[in-house]
Amino acid sequence: MEGDEGTFSESTGASETSARWGVDKPLYKDLLTRTQAALKANPKNILLAVVWMQGEFDLKQGAYATQPGLFDSMVEKYRSDLSEFGGQCLGGSPSSVPWICGDTTYYWKQTYSSQYDAVYGAYKTKSAKKIFFVPLMTDEHGVNVPTNEPSEDPDIIPAGYYGAASRTASNWTSADRKTHFSSWARRGIVSDRLAGAILQYAGRTLSFLTGQSAPQSGGTTPGDDVSPGGPGVEKPQDGGVAGTGHDEAVSSTRTVAEYDANSGNGVWTEQQWGAAGGKGTVTDDGGRKALRLEKQPGKLTSWKMFRTVAVEEAKNLLSKGGEIAVRFKIPDGSELVNGQFVFGLYWPVSQWASGAAANSMLASFFLQTDASNLNLMHHKGTSNAQLGTFGAFDHNWHTVVFRFAGNNSERVVPVIDGTEQTAFDLVMWTNDGFTADTLTLTDITGAKATYPVLLDTVTVKVNESRASS
Repeated sequence: MEGDEGTFSESTGASETSARWGVDKPLYKDLLTRTQAALKANPKNILLAVVWMQGEFDLKQGAYATQPGLFDSMVEKYRSDLSEFGGQCLGGSPSSVPWICGDTTYYWKQTYSSQYDAVYGAYKTKSAKKIFFVPLMTDEHGVNVPTNEPSEDPDIIPAGYYGAASRTASNWTSADRKTHFSSWARRGIVSDRLAGAILQYAGRTLSFLTGQSAPQSGGTTPGDDVSPGGPGVEKPQDGGVAGTGHDEAVSSTRTVAEYDANSGNGVWTEQQWGAAGGKGTVTDDGGRKALRLEKQPGKLTSWKMFRTVAVEEAKNLLSKGGEIAVRFKIPDGSELVNGQFVFGLYWPVSQWASGAAANSMLASFFLQTDASNLNLMHHKGTSNAQLGTFGAFDHNWHTVVFRFAGNNSERVVPVIDGTEQTAFDLVMWTNDGFTADTLTLTDITGAKATYPVLLDTVTVKVNESRASS
């Protein structure tokens, strides 16, 4: 907000005089084009997080109270400008990429208390937007983290380290030495906490663990009419994500079922999937292939895509843990319709370790829009429960994952675009419209229109070995 705007060049980036951030400023264009260049350089590159260290001199501005709104606008513009790279972003969408916002030194809070609370305090309220604050002002003992004040950053001659005392006006950042963290702090506690935040908000994902923006697998199949029951729909309970016993330190996973539109020519039959009742077309979407599933023209018959999965693998998913994941999108040209289905995911299992009835559902989930949003639902037989929402209806790529804890727990954590939702318990119910030990994707109903859907991947993975707790 303070200083010269500077200039921007496609070949050299922002000029050294560029000192102002914000939508379409030279520094913004520098950030955006560098990100785009990195993603274009290799389709395997994944954007996991953005680390933001606020220009503290904004606290000196009379317009400091406008900073939170201007910051939000910049983040939204950045995410919008990266929409074409959704497949290379954490969770399959730029909106899923967390912004990690670092704290500043004690000097600013002491000198500009109200301004500090307005600017840095606002970061603490933005977690719903995947914007997270990282405290850096004090260490674990409550002691101020060292700044460039010479007394706080001494030379360590035996280590060859020369601190703030050895710098002069010719090579320091500011004459206000306490306004910036010391070099030693930046190499230690500052970098450690920022890295820890990335691990916390982006590391517990397939993008981080596998180097893929979303689980690489997919599938589709037509099926009988299975209208989710009851008028009553339960909403997710407050309180955040409940513990499931899921061990994040899985040493390896094994894929037991997979569809990948970008494997071979994308034909499902070549990947051990069957289909019926609808129309399947391998198409191009932004340089990648996708499988488009939809009803036959002029017909309402529901479609299915299905794959047999050995009952032992279902047992392994419960005993060892693992996940079911789908990466999908509603294609352009599809308009929002209140109550319309996107697809359902069903998996009845013939044998359960818990003694549940044969052919009880290991998976019975569906996606459906309301008047404005795309929601994830749990089909519980005679009723439905909302597990979470993808937010406003759009035509972006999305990822939904169901994480199984292992240890024969029937508690599952749904993950929407990289964000864990409240855990829920499976419900033991059966439906003769589905074949036992067969994973089925379907548009659910043959009585009314449904959305066409593009599939990138569908995967079922089992934890092959688990770290001891």
